[in-house]
Amino acid sequence: AQVIGRDMVLDHETITINKGIKHGLKSMQAVISVSGVVGYVFRPEISTSHVMLITDRYSVVDALIHKSRSHGILEGQGKNSRGILQYVDRTEDVQVGDLIVTGGIDNIFPKGFPLGIVTNVEKKSKGTSLLINTKPVIDANKVEEVFIISNAAQEDFFQKSETAKKE
Repeated sequence: AQVIGRDMVLDHETITINKGIKHGLKSMQAVISVSGVVGYVFRPEISTSHVMLITDRYSVVDALIHKSRSHGILEGQGKNSRGILQYVDRTEDVQVGDLIVTGGIDNIFPKGFPLGIVTNVEKKSKGTSLLINTKPVIDANKVEEVFIISNAAQEDFFQKSETAKKE
């Protein structure tokens, strides 16, 4: 799909694409680019769809740290197109520059697509989890074309490889 509009409201981070219900799009489908995750369809219309970017303050994505495989939840922060990775145990070894990828548990995104890069890690004196700041791997203001994943919940790469071995 092609990006045909961008939200100008400071409170939200969304784009509009030129595909909609008549093209088979539904709410909660993943939207990606060749570089990584863009967001997900949140309001499909007949010929267009609105996509909530992963940086929107209402966006939450199941994520994991690629190096350590530790799960967390990536929450968009809206301003400055940043995110915070929440609920990662404070004993995990997380470093600035680590890659954050999709975890796949949410059934929106297949596992392993790039989300962001760690920019800062804080261990609070109280609490059991780290405070991890991230920046997205893509610049949503420069994205012109995207791909929509029609059904991430039905993706089973293991089953496909087993079928291929039998043939």
